[in-house]
Amino acid sequence: MKQRKFLLKIGLIAAVVPVLAYAYEFGPDPRRTGAPGDSGTCLGSGCHTGTALNTGGGSIKITDGSGAALTTYTPGVKQRIKVQITDAAKAKFGFEFTARLASNLSNGQAGDFITVDALTQTLCDDGSPKNNGGSCGKFPVQFIEHTQAGYAASTNGGYTYQFDWTPPAAASAGSVTLYAAGLGGPAGAANQSNANVYTTNVTLTPAATNPNAPSITAGGVVPVYSSSTTIQPGNWFSIYGANLAAATTVWNNDFPTSLGGTTVNVNGKPAYLWFVSAGQINAQAPDDTATGTVPFTVTTANGTATTTVTLAPSAPSLLLLGDGKHATGIIVTPDGSGSQAGGVYDLLGPSTLGAGFRGAKKGEPVALYGVGLGPTVAPVPAGKFFSGATLTTTLPTVTLGGVSVKVDFAGIVGAGLYQINFSVPQNVGSGEQTILATINGVTTQANITIPIQ
Repeated sequence: MKQRKFLLKIGLIAAVVPVLAYAYEFGPDPRRTGAPGDSGTCLGSGCHTGTALNTGGGSIKITDGSGAALTTYTPGVKQRIKVQITDAAKAKFGFEFTARLASNLSNGQAGDFITVDALTQTLCDDGSPKNNGGSCGKFPVQFIEHTQAGYAASTNGGYTYQFDWTPPAAASAGSVTLYAAGLGGPAGAANQSNANVYTTNVTLTPAATNPNAPSITAGGVVPVYSSSTTIQPGNWFSIYGANLAAATTVWNNDFPTSLGGTTVNVNGKPAYLWFVSAGQINAQAPDDTATGTVPFTVTTANGTATTTVTLAPSAPSLLLLGDGKHATGIIVTPDGSGSQAGGVYDLLGPSTLGAGFRGAKKGEPVALYGVGLGPTVAPVPAGKFFSGATLTTTLPTVTLGGVSVKVDFAGIVGAGLYQINFSVPQNVGSGEQTILATINGVTTQANITIPIQ
């Protein structure tokens, strides 16, 4: 850490900025959380002066991702942690946080920290940075704290930082104590004086294990039929895991937020459940303006499974037929020759899948179905029945067998359901042809095909 501070001082001196601003704006040295074995806090340690500890009229709080109090941890299961600093008299905020085994509060690292944005960073006990998935080696105690970007983003009156923590893998690790120190400073340029510092800690015990408790497979929250871990608010997605529901239950087209005793929350908001079973749930994500990593839970009578998922304005995925290889679609038959709906259309797919399926001919109009194609001109709220059609604000680009196609329509035609219309190009090859749709730089699943005659 001495080298880190030395290099920073050189840069600050060159910029004619007070050297001691380092600890305020760029994050403190390790061991400033007030935990046993630490060097107190930033008060009196050479980085800040101000009111006596915990007397400035503000506070610091440690919660889970939903803002609820923490009392237990599930061994080995990653969870979201929030650190909230409030002080009505201050305008800029920073923090440092550590997790220690109750059996060794000075040097017993408990679990692993994972940053979820550029507002926090993780340091090892020797001051070296730790990347997500990395190790601190011979200096195992970790500290997660604000970055310069986090300091700059903090707002008047208080600020909340968030990150993920994976607790110890086994309940035999025993109780864990989380320690946090937060600082409130004045507006304007960083300086070391006039600071208020607050500390807090909370002790967690291992949650009792239940063999019937729900669990979510790693990477198991995806758009329907996709393997991407990014979902679009208002769109359909699937959850894979174990003990996700007591029995297989299907909705009555009524958008329930509880089905068969199972509930799902995305960023603290209830999802609308279409199908639940022990190994899979299909649901519609609630509307949300948030983007990036957010907390995600599945709750049954036997407990709660927690993970995170990424929200984005678009997350395209084509619906698939039962073989998992072919896109779901129809061939429109304007001459009334179709086998479905009184001659309106044929089913798009290999004839081996059953009566009514066939390949599309060159020049024929087809319609494909999917999710996650982005915002629409007229917003369609989640959790409600929808009939009609509304265009996407941006048309996707589509290729069939590597040939660009002209998209005639792309938009929502049902609750969370998108449709793409185009005519099969004359210059596309025959046989199974790969279909890809791209919106805002994100592309649908690879190796999905439709048959062309």
